[in-house]
Amino acid sequence: MGRLGLWAIRLWSYAVFFFLVAPLVVLVGASFASEGYVQFPPRDLSLTWYREFLRDATFVRAILLSGQLALASAVLATIIGFLASYVLVRKRFVGRRIIWSLLLSPLILPQIVLGVALLQFFTMLGAANTFVGLLCAHVVSVLPYVIRTVGAALLTVDVRIEEAAADLGANTLVTLGFVVAPMVKGAMIAAGLFAFIMSWINVEISIFLSSTGLYPLPVVLYNFMEYSITTLVVAAAAIGIYVAVALVVLVDVTIGLHRATRI
Repeated sequence: MGRLGLWAIRLWSYAVFFFLVAPLVVLVGASFASEGYVQFPPRDLSLTWYREFLRDATFVRAILLSGQLALASAVLATIIGFLASYVLVRKRFVGRRIIWSLLLSPLILPQIVLGVALLQFFTMLGAANTFVGLLCAHVVSVLPYVIRTVGAALLTVDVRIEEAAADLGANTLVTLGFVVAPMVKGAMIAAGLFAFIMSWINVEISIFLSSTGLYPLPVVLYNFMEYSITTLVVAAAAIGIYVAVALVVLVDVTIGLHRATRI
């Protein structure tokens, strides 16, 4: 490929990056306006609407629920994903590839289709519109990120180390907890953070399985934007962006974005 082609690809990458980031910059900038209506660039910078956010019980309850939901989803998905990845990577059995594909299928299915399916399923179980049902749905949606990340890391672990631990008397649980897990600790941290981010920003599944008093922040923002967009709503959305960006930075610090994207 010639130099002209490389420059064309570089310019195209910059253009894509710009159109992805520019709306977020506009939203964050507009959240500092002093007026109650959305305005960019703002005439006067103010933290008024961030203070109003903290005084609004609806938004505070929503962001606390989102935090609890994302944290619980990330922890459960990391534990389940680690165990599932170990079995799928280390064991050879009939139907292994089918199970692997089924566990990764939420990455392929549109989230809105998955949300409708989970709503029907949890309605049959009587768990629809409950925190438990919402949590299970989020775990299902973020589990593939954990399985792919941890599974790729397990492929780099020498199985002879596990065999040596077994020869020294360690059972399977001890080997998993004290030998295998520490060797893939970076991947598990990155997987957990990715799971937290994807649960934090999820709206398609949440909107189907939420109910009054059980609305995560993305659903509350969606409901507000359906009728009117005020600076308060923009400030709430900006806070959601800050959390996601902070977690991406944390992934970069703990494992590195280049390594995480290769996993």
